[in-house]
Amino acid sequence: MEVLDNILKELYNGKINIKEKFPISEEYNVLVRESGDLLEKIKNYMDERGNKLLNEYIEKQSQITSIDCEGKFIEGYKLASKLIILGIK
Repeated sequence: MEVLDNILKELYNGKINIKEKFPISEEYNVLVRESGDLLEKIKNYMDERGNKLLNEYIEKQSQITSIDCEGKFIEGYKLASKLIILGIK
């Protein structure tokens, strides 16, 4: 299973490119724009120290989300594979 995990990690991290098969939705694009706008508004209310802390927090949350999503992607793939195998039997 280690080989499968490595392949799935490479796929998840963009080393195997399938992104062109999954276009980003307009809803996603709108949420990204709105999120960026809100972040700018928040930063305008804070001093330099507050902005630095906010940026550190955002970076840590991004790292947590990345690890979490990678694990969920791998487990989801494994579950889908098991379902396919059961469907063939």
